[in-house]
Amino acid sequence: MQQNDLTDAQKKAFEQNEADFRRLDDHVRDVQETARARLTNTGWPDSGDTRRCFSCPCPDLIVNAQGKCKRSGCGHPLTDHDLPT
Repeated sequence: MQQNDLTDAQKKAFEQNEADFRRLDDHVRDVQETARARLTNTGWPDSGDTRRCFSCPCPDLIVNAQGKCKRSGCGHPLTDHDLPT
């Protein structure tokens, strides 16, 4: 289906979905900033160029097909890691 073939209701649904996902992005970014500050305040070293996990001591994200870290002992989702914002 082409974008110009959408009904008004479908267009509105897509617009609302996009707005919801942008709010979700903002919320995830806020949670990550809080997590980063919390670890920094405890003396945990900055991640530098790595994508450390905020939920465990995993040093760097290795993504599997399910969008989770495949490092042994981690397994947390992509959003639990220190990704560029």
